[in-house]
Amino acid sequence: MRRAERWIEWGKDLVIALLALSAALLLSVLLFGSGSLSGLVPRQEPADGPAGESAPTAATLPAALVITGGEGRFGVQYDQAQVNEIFARIGPLLGDALASAGDPRTVRQEEWRRSLSAPGLYFDFAGEIPLSALGGWLSEAGECALEGSARRLLLCAGEGDEVLLCWQDAGTGLFYRCGTALSRSLHLEPVTGDYRDNGAYFAYEDETLSALLQPYTLVTEEYARVEYAVSDPISQANVSALLSALSFSGQDHTQVSGGEAYLDGGDRLEVENGGGVTYRAAQGGRYPAGPGAAGAIEAARALAEKTVGALCGEASLYLISARQEEDGFEVTFGYRLDGSAVRLYREGWCARFLIREGYITDFTLRLRSYAATEQTAMLLPVDRAAAILPELTGQRLELRILYLDGGADTAAPQWVAE
Repeated sequence: MRRAERWIEWGKDLVIALLALSAALLLSVLLFGSGSLSGLVPRQEPADGPAGESAPTAATLPAALVITGGEGRFGVQYDQAQVNEIFARIGPLLGDALASAGDPRTVRQEEWRRSLSAPGLYFDFAGEIPLSALGGWLSEAGECALEGSARRLLLCAGEGDEVLLCWQDAGTGLFYRCGTALSRSLHLEPVTGDYRDNGAYFAYEDETLSALLQPYTLVTEEYARVEYAVSDPISQANVSALLSALSFSGQDHTQVSGGEAYLDGGDRLEVENGGGVTYRAAQGGRYPAGPGAAGAIEAARALAEKTVGALCGEASLYLISARQEEDGFEVTFGYRLDGSAVRLYREGWCARFLIREGYITDFTLRLRSYAATEQTAMLLPVDRAAAILPELTGQRLELRILYLDGGADTAAPQWVAE
């Protein structure tokens, strides 16, 4: 009997304690808001869904930035860490500009060039990014009504206190500009005033280079570039991880010429010995994608980051293009080494996805792993490298430092005209 009474008393004490805890939690909500409970509830990390996050990822970071202010022009390229650090500060301004963009109008090239000399922020993404998708990633509002794709974008001072958004359309080459909700005094000047002139300029601003190079080739001080050792990251352990990342069963497989084929519900995945991976869907449904270009890019990016991105060593991914086809989208990604693109084999890309009717139906991956060596390559100054272009091409092309990877065990930086 006494034992039963003790159990009853302990039960009463437990109820009282729970009531006290509930009261304390309720009081904390009333005093401090719901945020005070965040430490008691495990944080749910967002999964890679069809539409994904609205934040930028490594695949959509710019390759070069130019900041023009009262102290001159500051430009940075071929230094991804510095580009990322600066973009973390100024990128949200581009997102706000895209979200608040007014009706665009075409402008002449002369007006675009005058805008490049005005106080402003210039972004070069190296690839062609749909404006609607870029606005969704960079803006909290997640909306951008602008059409088309662009590699080069600019925020610059307009008349009075206005800030203009300017860009060159990747498809037509035409130049556009529109108004934004940003102000020069509140948004642009506090940022541009923090950077000093470092001698950066565009090829069209130099009399000699303007006759040799594509006019918007950015010229900055160049440094010796590191060479990279390259290897095939596919091993038995990595194949298992790859299958898991792709939600693919490894039970039903058979040897094929140069590799292994895996079958799962009619879908076919082939893993080649040299690091190539191809997928063909039987009916679709395995890899859903969200609506529009942004949804297609994000679904492709999620798979790319978990596969080629996870096994690429010291490289990172960048978006080369997202093009609308007659029956869907084609999205391609490339490797980047410290701000320099890698031209992989003849086509250049490391991952290519086809999205139809809301699903990824086909993809091809080329897995390579990069590790920096102690070897450096001394490159010619840009003016000397540009001087030989007319003999090689007979036309004005953009001159960039790229890493060429044709399947060998090293990748060295080179000046490439394209």
